[in-house]
Amino acid sequence: MQPIIDCRNLIKIHKQGNLEVVALQGLDLVMEQGEFISVVGASGAGKSTLLTILAGFEKPSAGKAIVVDRDLSDISPKELTRYYRRDVGFVWQDFTRNLVPYLKAVQNVELPLLLGGISGRKRKRRAMALLEAVGLRGKAHAPVHTMSGGEQQRLALCVALAPGPKLLLADELTGELDTETSLEIFELLKTLSHEGGLSILVVTHDVAIAKRTDRVVRIADGRVATQGRRGATELAAVDQRGMLQLPRDMMIEAGISDQVRLKIVEEGILLQPDEEDLR
Repeated sequence: MQPIIDCRNLIKIHKQGNLEVVALQGLDLVMEQGEFISVVGASGAGKSTLLTILAGFEKPSAGKAIVVDRDLSDISPKELTRYYRRDVGFVWQDFTRNLVPYLKAVQNVELPLLLGGISGRKRKRRAMALLEAVGLRGKAHAPVHTMSGGEQQRLALCVALAPGPKLLLADELTGELDTETSLEIFELLKTLSHEGGLSILVVTHDVAIAKRTDRVVRIADGRVATQGRRGATELAAVDQRGMLQLPRDMMIEAGISDQVRLKIVEEGILLQPDEEDLR
């Protein structure tokens, strides 16, 4: 089965005046259909840049990003519109960007269905089902501007899910939610993923929430540093050039600073701190 996301040697350079900022430096990431993945990392690591490329909002400077069988580095405007309307749902970190402030909650959820040519009765039924799933049925006819930040964030999720996308991308999905509501939303997403086949990739700073997903991918300096599945040993990523990134906390615990000794052993490769590091 074709992966829903297949990124190979992904590079993104942002130009700021005369300066060039490298946001992604040869990132590799493969995501299978129906997976629920969380992406974590420090600010500036490249998480949000990865999301905007996967969403088709900007193109990579180099490398390949194949998402839902589409090469997003070389896609026509017509195909990109189809991608937005059928294949991908996106929740912005500033979730108000998902919403039309002068419409009621249910009208916001119906809007992408209207653009997709869905009939009125089906639109209303699906919109109400989504609102009920996130605990907002009682707010269906409330104007967006009267809703709290947490309610608006849940509404933004409904808008992203309305067209029935194959892939959901979300940047800090639970930023305005309390812990209990965050857990409820993640359990709902887990059900949509494991039972409904929805593929989900979320960026989050909440490590406790991230560990509830199928796989945690840690990004550092524009590349995948480590990744691990629930209950499994964390794996460090080795890119196509043989470059390996070690988690900083593990390096500190092992007494490793800027150099490491490598030794071939029966089990594989042994990494040890340099003798000068131990002095």
